[in-house]
Amino acid sequence: MNQRGRDFRNDRQSEKRLDELWPNYLAGGYFDGRDEKGNPKLKLEFVSREKVEPLVKAMSQAWPQLTMHQLRRFFQHCRATEAKLKQKATSWESEQTNFAKLDSAAADAYGKTQKKIPRLFHDFIKLNVAAVNSEEDFLKGFLPHFEALVGFGAQHLNERDRN
Repeated sequence: MNQRGRDFRNDRQSEKRLDELWPNYLAGGYFDGRDEKGNPKLKLEFVSREKVEPLVKAMSQAWPQLTMHQLRRFFQHCRATEAKLKQKATSWESEQTNFAKLDSAAADAYGKTQKKIPRLFHDFIKLNVAAVNSEEDFLKGFLPHFEALVGFGAQHLNERDRN
């Protein structure tokens, strides 16, 4: 049992999964065709309040609750990669491995005896890392989606765990 008197084994069995909250999440990728200039059109669902806010709200109600601190740690990792790519200081091929490390960091944070992040956020990171296959996916698909999660998270997530 943890300090709040909850049994981790039961928590893990009752935890919501991302595919339960958002059926067919990432089915077909981030984009819905291309605009007249040939730029990818991000699917509205990945930045809409209707889809993203319930997801982050569920993360705030999960055990352990996702905190803004945890969310920002992962987001800042992505921002650092974005900055290198936009400055042309590196290539996607060089940064792809660094980006993929997010998945192992989330697995580590979720897999600890006293989990640091909820299953929903672990699923979010795992599924998005798997869905990003190119610089375009990363910069124009995943990052705007993650930005929306951070933005809506400001209304629902505590700054830090208060244990």
